[in-house]
Amino acid sequence: MMEFEAKSNTGLLKTADKHRFSKITLAIATALLLVVGSSTLIGYKIVYHPYILRIQGTATSIARIQQTVHVRATHAAQISATLIAQDRATATAVARHQNNYDLVTSSFPSINDDLHNPDIYNWDTGSGCTFNNSTYNVTVAEKGFFLPCIAKNTSLSNFVYQVDMKIISGDAGGLIIRSHGDNSQSYIFVVGQDGSYSIYYYSGENRKAAQTLADGYNSQIITGYRQVNTLAVLASGSSLDFYINRKYVTSVIDTTLSSGQIGVLANNYKRSTLVAYSHARVWKL
Repeated sequence: MMEFEAKSNTGLLKTADKHRFSKITLAIATALLLVVGSSTLIGYKIVYHPYILRIQGTATSIARIQQTVHVRATHAAQISATLIAQDRATATAVARHQNNYDLVTSSFPSINDDLHNPDIYNWDTGSGCTFNNSTYNVTVAEKGFFLPCIAKNTSLSNFVYQVDMKIISGDAGGLIIRSHGDNSQSYIFVVGQDGSYSIYYYSGENRKAAQTLADGYNSQIITGYRQVNTLAVLASGSSLDFYINRKYVTSVIDTTLSSGQIGVLANNYKRSTLVAYSHARVWKL
């Protein structure tokens, strides 16, 4: 009986040890799972989640950059297309102005005056406006002034007016259109021997009082003294087109004057100026 009891106690002890080992193992495994789970959670929060956010942020930034590049490329394309359209429109407008002039001047003129001597158009004579050596000469000595010489027996509204000009000395010459008899108002097309041109609306008794409508330099102008430059104006309503050596230069729009006389001028910017004119032509529109 005693031996039996001893064996039974030993078996109970072994069973108890097994239970304790299982509990310890389970506790350790649970702890490990907790540690692993915690580590995983910590790793997700500290490493993985920020990594994902960085990737997402980078993707968003790339998408924004790509969108910005696309928008800018689209804008650049639109600007380029606009400039091309403007260039084409400008080329079309230039061609139209040139064609208008070419068509009108291909016919016989209404006025055909060689400006060799006084005639029915009653060009100004005296005080700087003279006929000499079969040309009409205009001279101005006073610095900062221009001298107009008008064909008083003319009154024109819509027309092409063309004259050959030769600057003998000084600064500039040019054309006058839609002038009033008292010289108080007119449009003035001034071309200099230095390659410059200016378009003015002149108003007032003071011959310094001129409003600039357009100016610049043009390669069509033959520079220097005693060079012949053919100047022309096509006046149609409020539109005034200007030509040098039969090539279109520019246009202005002005509603102030609708009709008047034609003429020529000498302009003294800095030096006494002498200009000779010949072959005045007018085509009425």
